[in-house]
Amino acid sequence: MQLVYNSLQIIAFGILVAIYGLVVANPLAARDEVQRGACPEDYSPCSCDLTSNGLEVVCADVSLENIHDVFYRTQSLYLYSVLLTVTSFSGTVMLPPDVLKDKRAQHIYLRCPSTSAKLNLIIDSASFEFTRFNTTIFEIHDCDLSAQADMNFLKGFVVLHTLSIVNTWNVDAIVSLPTSTLLAIKELTISRCTGLGNVVFPDLTPARLERLYLDGNNLDDPQVNNILISIGSSSSSSSLEQLSLAGNALSKVPRIAAFSQLVTYEVSNNDIAFMSLSTLIFSSPVHFLGLKNVSLTAIEGGAFQGNYTYAQVNLENNKLTAFREDVFKSMLQQMTVQPPAVGGQVIVTGNPFDCGCGLAWLIRDNQPLIPSVKNGVCGGFFRFEDLNPDAYANC
Repeated sequence: MQLVYNSLQIIAFGILVAIYGLVVANPLAARDEVQRGACPEDYSPCSCDLTSNGLEVVCADVSLENIHDVFYRTQSLYLYSVLLTVTSFSGTVMLPPDVLKDKRAQHIYLRCPSTSAKLNLIIDSASFEFTRFNTTIFEIHDCDLSAQADMNFLKGFVVLHTLSIVNTWNVDAIVSLPTSTLLAIKELTISRCTGLGNVVFPDLTPARLERLYLDGNNLDDPQVNNILISIGSSSSSSSLEQLSLAGNALSKVPRIAAFSQLVTYEVSNNDIAFMSLSTLIFSSPVHFLGLKNVSLTAIEGGAFQGNYTYAQVNLENNKLTAFREDVFKSMLQQMTVQPPAVGGQVIVTGNPFDCGCGLAWLIRDNQPLIPSVKNGVCGGFFRFEDLNPDAYANC
């Protein structure tokens, strides 16, 4: 993602981070936006569309035997995308060597059927051997990888730039992610999974990772700190731009000073009551900071350090009663350098701020900063912008 954003793009990205779990769970969500036509071959019982991107093949709830047949009898060598949802009555699916029968797929999506007990998925090291020079996106959804000993099925995927594992149990095998897979990887997602906290996070060298999403994995403070230490000591420390740790079991905001290019940081939906001095130190201009719904009751002065000129800082639905000068003034001054439609915002919807003298610095002394505070309300219903500065004359 480019480092230059206007404010509307930044807001859009914040929304994207909030719903990211839904997007990655549906890799074909954008299919209807592409013009579709009939494929030149019969892929039944799978379906196939010919689009401007190429051939898109979907095998939904199809047996492994039928998948073998489809790719054995069809001749098109290059496919834009393949989505496989394999059925099994045994509770286990074992993908054999060359499951696509020498076909090359740019995007590969593996899904297990949505059942109360997740299907065990075992991927042979040679299942996708012939597409390793072509595949740029590889995703696994809704499976159980407890019987998957390693990630060698991705060995030699030298152009892979996006790897996603979503809503999947026992992802311990991630520790063995092959070094040869990391040459081109830019985005790694492990979301709503179990097992990530059980293993040492892999050394991402030689990757130059730009986006890391670790949402909803029930990771606690030590587990996340160990992951960030691993990444911070790898080649990705100077390339990581976006980091999301939303929906885990954090009680502190993990420090991110080691990541010199980080501009988007999401830690919403954790349980973080307090932020201390220098909790957040950004070296690059901030685009988005998500601290929504973290039970935040207090922020120490100097907690936010960096350039917030264009930042969207989301502090919605917390328990803040004080909107403190030593926390927010410097940030708001940076934001108001730009016109209101361009500069950043601090979004504070749903916080029970007190209307007392603690707001005098803003309402009485710094009226020009108020437009950069979105949905500031005190006393339950008094909007910051409607408060009378004269009411604070004696403060």
